[in-house]
Amino acid sequence: MAVFTAIATAIVGAVATAGTILGSTLLFNVAVGVVAAGLGYATAKATGMFKMPSAGETNDPGVRITLAPDTSNKIPVLYGKAFTSGPIFDAAIKNSNDTMTYCIALSEETDTGTFSVSNVYLNDARLVFSGNSVTSHFDPNGTSATTYAGNVRVNVYQGGSTGSDVIFPASGTGSTTAATTLVPHWNPATHTANSLVFAVIEIDYSPENGLTGLPPITFEMQNTLKNPGNVLMDYLNNDRYGAGLSNTIIDTSSIVGTANTAMRGFCDELIDYKDSGGSTQQNKRYEINGVLTTFSDTRSNIDKICTAGGTYFAYDGKQGKFKAIPNRAFTTGEKANALVYNDDNMVGKLDISSTELFNMYNSVKVEFADDNRKDSMNTVVIDTPPAQRNANEPDNQLNYSIDLINDKVRAERLANVDLQQSRLATVIQYTTDFSGMQTDIGDIVKVDNDLYGFDNKLFKVMRTREVETAEGMIGVEMTGLEYDDDIYTMPVNAQYDLPRANIDQPKLPVYPEGSFPLPIALEGGYGNLNINTEKFGNQINRFHMGPLSPGGQIEDKPAPVTTMGNTTTYTNLFTRRELDFTAGGGIEPGEYSFIGGVTPIGAANASLSSFSLVANVQIEYANSSVQQEDFGISALDLDYIPSTLEANKKITIGPNPVSGNVLLEGFNTLDQVGGDRGYTGIRYDMLRLNKGDVF
Repeated sequence: MAVFTAIATAIVGAVATAGTILGSTLLFNVAVGVVAAGLGYATAKATGMFKMPSAGETNDPGVRITLAPDTSNKIPVLYGKAFTSGPIFDAAIKNSNDTMTYCIALSEETDTGTFSVSNVYLNDARLVFSGNSVTSHFDPNGTSATTYAGNVRVNVYQGGSTGSDVIFPASGTGSTTAATTLVPHWNPATHTANSLVFAVIEIDYSPENGLTGLPPITFEMQNTLKNPGNVLMDYLNNDRYGAGLSNTIIDTSSIVGTANTAMRGFCDELIDYKDSGGSTQQNKRYEINGVLTTFSDTRSNIDKICTAGGTYFAYDGKQGKFKAIPNRAFTTGEKANALVYNDDNMVGKLDISSTELFNMYNSVKVEFADDNRKDSMNTVVIDTPPAQRNANEPDNQLNYSIDLINDKVRAERLANVDLQQSRLATVIQYTTDFSGMQTDIGDIVKVDNDLYGFDNKLFKVMRTREVETAEGMIGVEMTGLEYDDDIYTMPVNAQYDLPRANIDQPKLPVYPEGSFPLPIALEGGYGNLNINTEKFGNQINRFHMGPLSPGGQIEDKPAPVTTMGNTTTYTNLFTRRELDFTAGGGIEPGEYSFIGGVTPIGAANASLSSFSLVANVQIEYANSSVQQEDFGISALDLDYIPSTLEANKKITIGPNPVSGNVLLEGFNTLDQVGGDRGYTGIRYDMLRLNKGDVF
């Protein structure tokens, strides 16, 4: 795209002359180096290179959304894994006007990296395929249906429109049909769709199934190109969707080198985290997983890549090259060998600034596209522990979004570093003699100054500029940010992989299959009891007892039907059971519903039959108060009640609950006068209705 070639030319031109580089008017007529991208938002403010927190792209045609054909639409670039769609760039109607064909541009094809498709979603339903044809689908609740079967066909291509360019269906599993065969007016010689990843979707007109056009469609896709260093190099070099920079003006080893001093090696380091089961695992420090919009200028996109990779992007005036500087902890040797600046090599005054107490951040709320939510937005919040706050420091939270991170663990890693670094808010500026020319952007230096009490205090150099001193000599003006190893000591973050269909799963526990309640086992037990526990939606706990046939109910001592008499009593549907809800992670405030039900079966005039389910809910609060609610269904004479018994009680749990339990009991009695009574649909359903305020 010509616009991006023009931007790249402007960047290169800015390097050769005094002017603007990457949006910062920092070049000087001799030589300049400056960290221009990749700063965290809080850190950027602390250093004076502040950028407004991003709440995500706005008015952006072509990223994660399907739009009508328009020549002004932009084609996105997908790196790593993402849920995405794109603009429609062509369409056709065929099959006697019964079939509509849509062509959707999913991504620019990157210079390296292989694309693949894991899933396709139509109207938020996951499609199931045989070859390229839909056979069924699953809605967000996991319910299977065949509404779209035979009426929807999908092919995805990488790099061209021939059959060999098909990446979905996967090789050996279905269609390898050329796109020019599917789109009637395409010519193989002219409609090559080269350097493009795109989908061709055929939809048969079926109004009874809701198929009268193209519903919202989403592709779960992967690009093997995802290491931030490799992604940055791809974007810097590419002249179609990137900056179009030559390697002659790029310090390539600082970007794609394998040592941890280079962006690629730094991001590939394995870091501990906790999986959803609490076990310690490892994953790579940073990865790019998301869609880069070509609607933005190259400066903004370089910034997004570097921010998601925990790396600074700078222009080194001495080399005349761009380079990457990982935001990492320095080794003991690097700190020991750091150059010392003091009164011997400083020229002029030392300026020092720090963030005022009332402007200091002590919390960061980061928004990211969560892979567990099909890339819908989620947030993580990082707070400064109370013990690390200053006296009388007020609450001050910074909110921003990270575009190319799609998991909680990596979002927290970035937020932790940014928050901790911003709190070391001491920024210094000083001018040195010509000896300062040996210091590069990103180096660590030691500063001695009696006035400020600096004794070999460590600073990271964020900016250098060659200047002419009053004596006509060459000097170097430097800006440094306070350094501390503790910035890079992060907790082992936990990754909670919630089921994608159950986003707002509350803290009350979901008990595993068969764990509760247990039937009383008398003299060999009773095989006619079937107790199931299910998980779905916002269901907290649910158990159903299988049908209890007439004459087969639980009793104190089993007896055949033929010996039953008027005084025979059957009791103990299940053992009194106490459920402790503290062990499941605690109780959240909110409104809950307790529903009980049973349907009598058998003779209607079994007048002495009775049934009862009883629950006692007890919640204890932080102030030692106790909330107690009794709930149950009961019928003493089943001849004069509706065919189905059901009762519902709503219970509101207030703020600061610390523990809770539910006591459950049930019984029935049966007299055989007039016939037997059985029961079916015996159940308790405990549901979360809404979420209360969290205190």
